[in-house]
Order: sequence, then C-alpha cells, then structure tokens
Amino acid sequence: MIQQLVETAITFLFPAQCKVCEMNIGLESIPYLCEGCWDSLEIVTPPWCDICGKNNVDGVCDVCATVPPRYGRLRTVAFYDAILQKIIHLYKFEKKISLAKHLSYLMIKHQPKDFDYKEYDYILPIPIHKNRLRERGFNQSTLIAKGMSNEIGINICTDALVRSKNTSPQSSLTRDARQTNVVGAFGINKGNLIRDKRILILDDVYTTGATVNEAVNMLWNEDPVEIDVLTLARAVNP
Repeated sequence: MIQQLVETAITFLFPAQCKVCEMNIGLESIPYLCEGCWDSLEIVTPPWCDICGKNNVDGVCDVCATVPPRYGRLRTVAFYDAILQKIIHLYKFEKKISLAKHLSYLMIKHQPKDFDYKEYDYILPIPIHKNRLRERGFNQSTLIAKGMSNEIGINICTDALVRSKNTSPQSSLTRDARQTNVVGAFGINKGNLIRDKRILILDDVYTTGATVNEAVNMLWNEDPVEIDVLTLARAVNP
C-alpha cells in the first residue's frame, strides 16, 4: 500500500513521457506510450490479396498469381508506420520487454477476419540465431507468441526450426540483398513435431517476405499439413 502511494506521488511529481509524442503519461497507461499513440496504430483491413495479404487487392495479386508463395496465406495486423516502428524499436533494441504482452493483445484483438488462431496446432515464432539471442536476451517473436498462448491457449513450437546461420540484420540491407542474406539461414531440429500439423508462423515485421519464405521452404521438408504466416507489422512500401 505504501509503495503504491509512493509510486503514485512520484508519477504525479515526475510524470513519464510518451516515447513517441512526449506527452505525459500516468501509471495506468501502456508502458512508454500514451493511449493516443497506441490507439492511432493503423490496423490492416480488407480488401487484401487472398494469399500474401497485400492491401487494396481483391482476389489474388499479380505477384502471387505469377509465382505463388509456398505458404497458404499471410496476414498482418498493422502497418509499419512511424509509431509502430518506434514501438518495435523500443521493444527489440531498447529491450522494453514489458511491451510484449501489449503487442500480444494487439495480435489477438485484431485477428485477421479470415483467420482463426485456435485452428492451428502450433504457433511457430521465427527463431533468431543463438549469438543474437545471447546478445539481445530474448526472441521478440517468441515473447509475443507466449503472450498469445497464455490468452487463447494456442500451443507454441520453438524446437522444430532453428536459425543455423547468423545473418546480417535484414533492416540494414537492400531489397535484393535481403533475398540472398537469408538463403540457408534455417535448419530443422525436431521436425517430427510439425509432421501432419497445421502451423502458423509468427514474425514481427514483413518487408520483402524473404525471411518467412526461407523458413516456409525449410518447414515443408517435414510434411506439415498447412503453413500460414502472421506478422505484427507490414512495411507500407517495401
């Protein structure tokens, strides 16, 4: 009780500021963000490509019609605008991991209209290399997946797919370089876990699709029934 009163007094005298707009925020706000910035995130809504989820497309986009990806469907929750870029940077690189549960809630609240998370046997977060895991201390996609699992009961699979190659960060590369950077990036550990299963891959940001495509190609070697992809953010102009 005393500690709570002290925290309230400190917040009143020295209010924290939103990391995006610098507005004062209180104890009840989402960590590091004001409710205004959080509520202004641009959620992806139909129409979208039936396959890759590209927005403002009815049916199948020209790219998927020409060279269909090997996943069934890919959907994204929000556009990678300036606010979401800041949120993800705080989360991943400034290690504000308390944001993970709020991002998990965002994924659940804005489940794509043609998805039902509970229909999948596993949600499979894209793995990061052991060196990067050691450096960062956590896998951003795994923490979001755990939050989703706690809320809706979907099982998580982190043992089937491994990051066998310590690639350069995709965000630092050109579009063409991203395609080659992830070639051979993944390997299989316990492939039997996904055999005859419906898999939902989870990644944080979709830009060119190089990472998820490489992961999907590797996973099909283990004969799952279905592979779909869900991402938190999608670049507006990759």
